[in-house]
Amino acid sequence: MLIRAAFALVVVGSIASSSARPQAPSLSDAACSGLATVTLAASVIGLPTSGASVSSAEIVDDQTGRFCKVLGAIRPVDPAAPPINFRVNLPVSWNEKAVHLGGGGFDGTVPAGVRAVFPDPAAPPILRQGYVTFASDSGHATAPGQDAAAFALNDEALANFAGDQLKKTHDAALEIVRKAYGRPPRRVYFMGASQGGHEALTVLQRYPKDYDGAVAVHPVYDLTALHLDGVLLGQALYNPPGAWVPPDKVARVTAAVLAACDPLDGVADGVIGNVPACRKAFDIASLQCAAADGADCLTAAQVATFKTFASPVKLGVTLAGGVDTFAPWPVLEGGSMARSFGQAPDRPAPGRMTTAAFMYVMGDQTTRYLLLRDPSADSLQFDVAQHAAALQALSRRLDASDPDLSAFRQRGGKLLLMHGTVDMAVTPHNTTAYYDRLKVRFGDQLETFVRYYVAPGFGHGDGNFVVGWDSLGTLDAWVDRGTPPGPQVVTDTNRATAGRTRPLCEYPLYPKYNGSGDVSAAESFTCTRP
Repeated sequence: MLIRAAFALVVVGSIASSSARPQAPSLSDAACSGLATVTLAASVIGLPTSGASVSSAEIVDDQTGRFCKVLGAIRPVDPAAPPINFRVNLPVSWNEKAVHLGGGGFDGTVPAGVRAVFPDPAAPPILRQGYVTFASDSGHATAPGQDAAAFALNDEALANFAGDQLKKTHDAALEIVRKAYGRPPRRVYFMGASQGGHEALTVLQRYPKDYDGAVAVHPVYDLTALHLDGVLLGQALYNPPGAWVPPDKVARVTAAVLAACDPLDGVADGVIGNVPACRKAFDIASLQCAAADGADCLTAAQVATFKTFASPVKLGVTLAGGVDTFAPWPVLEGGSMARSFGQAPDRPAPGRMTTAAFMYVMGDQTTRYLLLRDPSADSLQFDVAQHAAALQALSRRLDASDPDLSAFRQRGGKLLLMHGTVDMAVTPHNTTAYYDRLKVRFGDQLETFVRYYVAPGFGHGDGNFVVGWDSLGTLDAWVDRGTPPGPQVVTDTNRATAGRTRPLCEYPLYPKYNGSGDVSAAESFTCTRP
């Protein structure tokens, strides 16, 4: 009865000719309410579950759009495993397209899905544009006071986080779309940043037939390598005497780098554009104390710490995709380092990380819960050689490091990659390493389906230039109309500098000031090779 009622309430335009597509359907308030009793059989989901059900469906009408907000859960096979909680947003006026939105960190919450990833402030909200959006908590909810990775002690919850939940959420959401509008989407895209960027690359590699395109911003595609690097750097920061760098000295280094490198792109505006030139212009040794330790200089041990973070790290094991080295961090290129070295020199104890370095906190949780499955383990004593086989097994299960996107490319899929130059949660050099491997794999054909952009001054949602970008519009034009990306422009969304624009240059180009014109306007800059 529900399906017939939903079909009866669908509004379909007349077909002008046999080749014309029917007018996109709309969704009534009654049809939305009718979805509240929907249940989904396990057979409509492509991986093992115990089925799914909707818990609520209600019309929302606010600044983000008029849409039907559907909440539900996918039941696990293991009764002890948590469900996958999901949300599907169904616009009253649908454009026949859908966007799967990724999460962040260790997931654990359901994204609202009412905004695109780092959207252009001038673009209409994603639901007002008519896109269906959907997302999930990846198969666990993080309780207050609980370690974010504690869910991984359950095998099914870990498998869901490692990628199974993406397929399950996709299939359940699309079945709800079919019930609501009477047809599946013409296009399905994925958008995500950080862990969501990891999820974007995961679906392209594992489920390429399910998606027409993706946007991946600062993607954690090799999470095992990133978090192993965090543990190794934590050991370098906390184990040797005197290696830790206090926040006031970190701020001193940040200011010195900016003073030396900001003008290298033609204008001093708080944004380091010419990063390769910065590597040559600034020497951390220039801040080393001449004699005893001082407030405005670095000890030899602290200089060594910066050099360690700014250099590639040999992991001591070869992970999935042939990854055996992790990329350097932009600590000497303007990186936003407020959380990078933590707030105190004390060796952090397991589970008590409130003042610890961010990258170590994340690595510690992966080590204790995903790898060792031992919450009491001390990752500052972690021995890579002793656990090499376990690391490789986790990497094969978890990471999206494979540069072979052939199946995605063959179906006409398109990928937009973007990373900011001052990201200290996921180093931009790691994304560049993946792009370089894509170039080796696909050669000149790579630009037919992948574009990689680098944004100066943009961090992990922070920085001196916080990007607003119509990436979804760019992706949709490329996929749906066959229009390759032209010159891209991004808008700063920082409150103090809101509205200034810059070219978003394809790697390895950077935006160089032309020497005249408004320094807050993109047209005053040209994408230039370093």
